[in-house]
Amino acid sequence: MSGKYLYPGVNLDLRHYPRRDTALYPLGAHANCRGADSKLLPVREVFMMVLMDRLSDKVDWHKKVFDEEIVAKWRKEALEQPEDKLFSQVVESKVGDKVPMPRAARIMSEDAFDYCMKELRQKAAHFQRTGLIPTLDSAGNTIVKSDTVVTPELQNELRAAFDQLRADQASDVDWHPRSDEKVQDLVHPSMYPLIYGKSNFFQEEVVGVSDAIELWAGKGKTLPKARQSGASERDDSYSAGGSAVPPEYWSEEYQWLPANLAFQEDGTVKFTSYINNLHPKKYPSIYRTIEKLIDVAVPAWDQSLSVHDSRRPASSRPDNPPPVGRQHSRFSVPKSGSDDDDTLWEPFNTDVLAQYDVELTEDDWDDLKEAREDAGETSIEKSEDEENDEDADDVRELKWKKIRDPVFPEPDNETEVDYLCRESIRERFKDSGLQVIVKMATIELTPEKPDFPMGGWHVEGQMNERICGTALFYLDSENVTPSHLSFRMQTTYDQDELQNIAGQDQYSWLESVYGTELRYAACLQNYGSAETRQGRLLAFPNVFHHRVSPFKLQDPTKPGHRRFIALWLIDPHQRIISTGNVPPQQQDWWAEAVFGGDANTGDMPPEILELLAEHVPAKKSQKQDGDGGQKAGRKLPTEIMEMVKKNGVAPQGLMTAEEARHHREKLMKVRSRFYENADSGWEDVEYSFCEH
Repeated sequence: MSGKYLYPGVNLDLRHYPRRDTALYPLGAHANCRGADSKLLPVREVFMMVLMDRLSDKVDWHKKVFDEEIVAKWRKEALEQPEDKLFSQVVESKVGDKVPMPRAARIMSEDAFDYCMKELRQKAAHFQRTGLIPTLDSAGNTIVKSDTVVTPELQNELRAAFDQLRADQASDVDWHPRSDEKVQDLVHPSMYPLIYGKSNFFQEEVVGVSDAIELWAGKGKTLPKARQSGASERDDSYSAGGSAVPPEYWSEEYQWLPANLAFQEDGTVKFTSYINNLHPKKYPSIYRTIEKLIDVAVPAWDQSLSVHDSRRPASSRPDNPPPVGRQHSRFSVPKSGSDDDDTLWEPFNTDVLAQYDVELTEDDWDDLKEAREDAGETSIEKSEDEENDEDADDVRELKWKKIRDPVFPEPDNETEVDYLCRESIRERFKDSGLQVIVKMATIELTPEKPDFPMGGWHVEGQMNERICGTALFYLDSENVTPSHLSFRMQTTYDQDELQNIAGQDQYSWLESVYGTELRYAACLQNYGSAETRQGRLLAFPNVFHHRVSPFKLQDPTKPGHRRFIALWLIDPHQRIISTGNVPPQQQDWWAEAVFGGDANTGDMPPEILELLAEHVPAKKSQKQDGDGGQKAGRKLPTEIMEMVKKNGVAPQGLMTAEEARHHREKLMKVRSRFYENADSGWEDVEYSFCEH
């Protein structure tokens, strides 16, 4: 690949983004990222999505769903189980006291359950063909899970890879910063990232895998500071809906480095550049194992990623692949949505009202008084003895409105959903290949540190990385309680379709049906959560904000762990700087390749260790002899030693582990600010239903 790509931050503006007339896989970092918003979904639909997810977690669910006796048991459980806990999860961050849990009405209905069974039978057929289960899916947004596509053989290979890395790093464990020594990073992109103004760079993607260190480490030109243009030049290139994504959503200092992969003749992938922080010469078998896992992840990405193109309809254009999976909500927009439509509410029932002690607030009395005056009727005054008040009917009606349940709409008539992918990213990007960032980590809990806290809502990477899809494989869970990954998305603030059917300040029914306040509430749609069980692959687009649930030791007297590998797919529509452009930056890799031995153990010429020590304090892991000196090693010829002294111990573009940790700390601070900005940005966008 000889210089055929233009890279943001080098040849293009750092914040370059495909123009609105080009296709892309959307990112969910900001409300103004185009294509990253969800339709507002009814509470009942989310309940249905969660029910189908839980049922498809059962052993042999794809067979049981056709067994009417088992389905009858599922129906009874679904229609009788408490709904308050799930309701709280579905409306989280979206309601105050204004949208309470229904008093008596069931959110899950007979018709909704029947719809779920029909849909699960469609998904069962798709699962038997592919091993994949689309879940928590609606309106073009899909999460994919599978407990079968990663074979036992591949799991054993991954387990061996983790064991080898843990053993090799045992003397110098890399605990993730701020994790309280609970998260061990085995391979993490925040170590030795691309650093503008420091990292070496080639315009051509010349750095490979097996030759990465010996042939390329320390070579190349220093990458200049990130290229940036004036705001007037770039606004149109990364704006959406008329508003720009804030510039701080890009880092001007750092970028994670993906590895490049090419598609082979048989459709499988092969790394063409090294994985950052995974030694390409020491671990060739781990490279092959990760390639196999990516091969498994590609069909899951095919199922979950949707091309966004502002040229609508995108699917009608020959250069865009047809959409896959559910593209619409299971519910049509209601024909009526105004509170004064009595058919939308539970009928007035004096017997039910008598069972509740409903207190009216001062605002309620003021509203009642204002309504009477607007209707040209006699004003009303607050009365403690409502039964003897001549206006008791109005008071009782107002009290009823405070406790009545909405009539929840039923789902549309079921239509077949096409889950078949007709153009894989294997075909679509067979010439350019893929770029993937790899992370391998293990969460280690002990009796002294038995709990893992809830994570924060986030998307993966900053705008620099353009991560469009995630694949997570949960390899091992030992002696830890179950954990889930929760998902949510941004919605649009205006909701014109719903505003058009709401009466003047009359949208309480819509708020109850959709589980959100429609004035001054965050524009967020909760999608539910998926279990992160051992042996499970989860894939989802990076439009979903996600958050890990807390978990702890099952038996608090014994240690436990959860091990996983994350694969982050870069949007193939726009190439970014990769390990094909940036040679390995690990000084110890270079020193070992050039001088032999291992810089971490002291097993190299002692003169080199002395020179390295002049630049960086000796690492604790360096072995010493009995007198406290460096371990004896091979001695360099005098003329070579003088040349090394004259020219410097290491070329430009290399970093010691201490330097890399320093930059990781800075990178994490930058990303922490980004996540804080992103979270407040999501929370600050609010619905704006007006009072007309």
